[in-house]
Amino acid sequence: MTIAADATSQARARNGDEEARNGEQEMKSAAETWQIVGDVAVTGLFALAVLAALYLMKEVVVPIILAWVVANILLPVVNAMERNGMPRVASVGVVTLALMIILLTIVMLLSLPLTYWLSRATELGAVLREKLRSMAGPFDFLNELSRSIGQITGSPGTGLHVEENTNIVSGIISILTPAVTQGVLFLGALIFYLIYQKKIKNRSVLVLPTRDARLTSLRIYADIEHNTTVYFGTFTIVNLGLGVVTTLLAWAVGLPNPMLWGVLAAVLNYIPYIGAALMIAILFLVGLFTFSATSEALVAPLVYIGISTVEGHFITPALMGRRMTMNPFAVFLAIGFWTWMWGPIGAFVAVPILMTTIVTFRHLFPRDTPELPD
Repeated sequence: MTIAADATSQARARNGDEEARNGEQEMKSAAETWQIVGDVAVTGLFALAVLAALYLMKEVVVPIILAWVVANILLPVVNAMERNGMPRVASVGVVTLALMIILLTIVMLLSLPLTYWLSRATELGAVLREKLRSMAGPFDFLNELSRSIGQITGSPGTGLHVEENTNIVSGIISILTPAVTQGVLFLGALIFYLIYQKKIKNRSVLVLPTRDARLTSLRIYADIEHNTTVYFGTFTIVNLGLGVVTTLLAWAVGLPNPMLWGVLAAVLNYIPYIGAALMIAILFLVGLFTFSATSEALVAPLVYIGISTVEGHFITPALMGRRMTMNPFAVFLAIGFWTWMWGPIGAFVAVPILMTTIVTFRHLFPRDTPELPD
């Protein structure tokens, strides 16, 4: 009896120890879960704080980021001039001066036609309203339906109409006219980054504690610079060709100031999807203002749709390569978000910001498994 009682007590003790261990494991698991939740919450709050700071400081941050993007385009030229024996400061000065001369030349060539179109904005609006009224026949049924629904529900039907009081000139000027301080900040950041790019990169990695972290940061820096340079360098060449083709298209169909629309097409094409859509709308509106028949106004935008389709689906992907291809939905979301944050400049820098994020995560969280074949 004593032996049986001892065995029973030992079994109970073992069961109690197992229950205690299970309880400790459950408590530890719950603590780890709450720790993960806390880390995610803190990270999310930090990300929101960073985004809020970027939004509030956009007058300072946007010119600096734009200068970084332009500097990555110009870095191969500066490095090549330095390898050929020219001092770094002199190389940066020559490249920056050439860039400013090119931009000023374009502005001088296009200032007259741009002023012409801005001065005729009111007349353009009146002509477009008249054209749209002549095309509004298919919408009459919808207007009548809206009025009928308004009478039934007791609310006045508004129908479809064209806004009369749109201030086109102030909208265009507010987009195209940069602040003087932001222009100076952009130019200063561009020059200093081109001069001290190597020192900035080397000094910034010294704050990291381990050698592996520093090497990883240097690889991330190099990969970001290479991808950004290849992307924008290739895209610049493609956009120059697109601008020439658009100029010839506008001249062939008889649109006035064809060089203006060619330069505009080259600039807007830096913004994926949105730039092409804006250019199609601009060609259509200019065609409505220029030609009496709507069918003639549709020629230029329809041809441009074909040109941009070939460029976006065949020429650019073939030149970029598979490694530079990004998810179209991610690109679209990035453009929408950064346009909301920073306006038109945000749409321009959305792709390099997305590319930088993808490259950084690719190095920090490398794939252990090989890519599956298509």
